Amino acid sequence: MSRTADDDTRAAERRFTALAQATGQTVWRLAPDGDRPLEDSPGFRALTGVSREQWLERGLLAGVHAEDREHVEASVRAAFAAGAAWELEVRLPRPDGQPAWTLLRAAPVTDARGERLEWVGVAADIHKRKDVETFREMMLGILGHDLRNPLNAMMVSAQLALLRAREEPVRTPLERVLASGERMGRLIEQLLDLTQVRLGRGIAIGPVAADLREIVEQAIEELPNGKTRVRFDAVGDLRGTWDFDRLLQVVTILVGNAIDHGTPGTTITVRAVGDAPDAVELTVHNLGPAVPESVRDSVFEPFRRTDPARRHGARALGLGLFVTRQLVLAHGGTIAFESSDAGGNLMHVHLPRRPPA
Repeated sequence: MSRTADDDTRAAERRFTALAQATGQTVWRLAPDGDRPLEDSPGFRALTGVSREQWLERGLLAGVHAEDREHVEASVRAAFAAGAAWELEVRLPRPDGQPAWTLLRAAPVTDARGERLEWVGVAADIHKRKDVETFREMMLGILGHDLRNPLNAMMVSAQLALLRAREEPVRTPLERVLASGERMGRLIEQLLDLTQVRLGRGIAIGPVAADLREIVEQAIEELPNGKTRVRFDAVGDLRGTWDFDRLLQVVTILVGNAIDHGTPGTTITVRAVGDAPDAVELTVHNLGPAVPESVRDSVFEPFRRTDPARRHGARALGLGLFVTRQLVLAHGGTIAFESSDAGGNLMHVHLPRRPPA
């Protein structure tokens, strides 16, 4: 290697090191097979508290929490064997001896012929972020459970009062209380669903023999303005094995969103097609304004709303479409969204007749 090329290489290494330091990352290098470090990593040792001897002997596996050791070792070995860039969240010790969450990322370095020369990786302290996430999920769960009991008591009391009320000035506010309570109930259920998903448990479903036609008709019946705004077209055999209540939730959210965001006075079109032997298709279409491209790709993410200026009960937090997608996935299906000024907004659900075992 010429002196100029050697100088360029060293300059590039210095730039890389400076960049890693500027981003708060700890850099490490391993042999091509990932089994041993190529050099000491003072940054990794300072972050984790492992000794120089531990690092040089065990590399990334030095100091892994006992409860995670088997899983982490298998994951790291598989990642190195795959030979592609990877990342992993692990619990590693800190200088005070307490385990803390660390994000490990690595990528292979190859020569011009594609031969692997080494692995270069970074480690970042993500313990505070994980603490925040854990606290948020715990709070969501607590709120969901603790809000249900007083809400149920309020709803029962309002229902009893409504049964005895005869005068319209008394019945009207009671009916509003019940309507608001139902919206609160949906919001609480969505918070609980979000908690289950974020904790990695997914949303449980109880599949039974069901008819999508009946599910859609019931959803339209229960929605405000459903009968006057929605046209339902049903084609073919719409029977399958699904969780009736959960699928009713899916349809209610999709049609409710279409009503909320559709141009006033226009018709919402719901179409269910059961021509295929193993799946049915459900589409919900409105003629509302197109969703901005900046929002379109994240409509199924939690706490996102296509129109932040609007607030509609259980959909105000932007959990409706997130929960909908999780329920569709739990049934083994897929959901897609299309939006344009010319064509309006379309939700398309592909639903297998039987969910995965």
